[in-house]
Amino acid sequence: MNNRINAVLCTATVLGLGATALAVPTTAAQAAAAVQPRQFSARVVHERVILDFGTEPLPKDLKVHLRKKGTTARVATVTGFTAAPEGVQTAPLKLAALGEYSVDVEYDGPQGEPVSHKDKTSLNYQVRPSFTNLKASKPVSLADPQTVVSGDIKLYDPRNGALKPYPGTFTARTGTVTTPVAPDAQGHFASKITVNGAESGAKAADHDSTYVHLAGEANGIKDQESLPLPVTPGAAARITLDSSTLTGPFGTSGKIGGTVTWKAADGTWKPAPAGLRIAVNTSPTEAKPLTTDGTGRFEGSFPLPFTDDAPWQVRTDSPWVSETAQNVTVDTTGGTAFHEFTAQLYSYKVVGVRAKLDVVEIPSGTPRSSNVDIQYSADGKTGWTTIGSTSVRTDPGYSRTEYVSGEAPDPGPGFVRLQYAGTANFRGSVTPAVRLNERKATAISEFNAAPEPVKKGQPITVTGKLTETDAARTPLVGATVHYYFRPAGSTKWQGMGSTRTLADGTFSRKFPANETGTWNARFLYVTSPHFFSLSRYDDVVVTP
Repeated sequence: MNNRINAVLCTATVLGLGATALAVPTTAAQAAAAVQPRQFSARVVHERVILDFGTEPLPKDLKVHLRKKGTTARVATVTGFTAAPEGVQTAPLKLAALGEYSVDVEYDGPQGEPVSHKDKTSLNYQVRPSFTNLKASKPVSLADPQTVVSGDIKLYDPRNGALKPYPGTFTARTGTVTTPVAPDAQGHFASKITVNGAESGAKAADHDSTYVHLAGEANGIKDQESLPLPVTPGAAARITLDSSTLTGPFGTSGKIGGTVTWKAADGTWKPAPAGLRIAVNTSPTEAKPLTTDGTGRFEGSFPLPFTDDAPWQVRTDSPWVSETAQNVTVDTTGGTAFHEFTAQLYSYKVVGVRAKLDVVEIPSGTPRSSNVDIQYSADGKTGWTTIGSTSVRTDPGYSRTEYVSGEAPDPGPGFVRLQYAGTANFRGSVTPAVRLNERKATAISEFNAAPEPVKKGQPITVTGKLTETDAARTPLVGATVHYYFRPAGSTKWQGMGSTRTLADGTFSRKFPANETGTWNARFLYVTSPHFFSLSRYDDVVVTP
């Protein structure tokens, strides 16, 4: 309710309305709906305000207001929007004066109430640089990495669209090399650019182009444009691997390394420049990306897992070169690997763990059954101790996925993991550490079943109080407490129903007195972050 009223008050203040103009929700449903804020972003690009509401529908009566920064008076309101690549956008704003402006966004809430977001973004409305007519004279290649980039850079006045020549210099960047470029008196430029590096900052999806990045600045505003430079593909290349065979236990990772060279027009072989893309296919559907350094060398810096004996393929993934892909023979030996590990602290003070364990090419001499240890650490890094264990089948000669589950006593706050130690000739493995969810201890105090004794058929009232065991004895509100009764001479408890605790944690329920026995209350089926608790036993004698 408060959030909604604040939004209405804010709007009323901006509009200059009196308090009598406020429309407060008349129902609880309206109030609940009104406090749900929309999740959206706002930004400014070249005098356009862009609003992105994500997957939410566009709100009704959407408006954008502009104020001179530090003032409350609006200088413009925009109600028309067109589609943008992400969300909707205004037309380029035309304002009377240059300067800094605050941008407010307003729309109708779910019940038609006005909602206002002040200072959602800001607009630096200044004369700014603007690139136009950009082009490259020809494609680039490894053999001929130069091209002429030309175009115009002007100073654009957003108030009236006037253009003036850009003074001074701007920059052109390829790869890591930045070059200053000076336009002529009319703002035209034509500059020879040498592409630095095979990809030179190209986007991964654009496999037929590299880029030159142009940047100019005026009055604190930058204009940045990326001009694609077509690449002439296919320079002859070759890949030389450090090794064409790899061996390793299942669940571990291998490492690929090598160099790429390309054949120049004079017949010499030169190292590929920095940034040339390499792909390592560890399966028909899985490719790992690498890039060359300045010497043409590449090396895997990410996991290349040993999962089977299928060969890997190393190839270039670039328009700059063409080559014969190289195959790597893979020999995956016996080992294990955990995945899908979960751990949870239950309300009955037990840690439950689950995981899948892949066991591959189990060697002879391995026991048919092996222990998997449940381990605990206070910080998740050091001091690991075993608090429980479960077992999995490890029959020699087999490969399979074993489903691991087990329980261990609550070790206290901290982390747990699973570890299979393995044997001298069969690699073990360990899961990542998982932080246990936290729970608070509870107690049922002041428990009583009365009156004692009681005549048969008369009511018995069972009462108590459920609290946390902190110093304040914080009551648990709305928690379900179950009642149990055990007839005298019996060992079997009977469920007698349940009630919910009140605001002070107390609970109460009446039962007919049918026979002598013992009463007990239990906080068992816990959905909140608490441990279970039991009351004391209270014997009640039922007389004829």
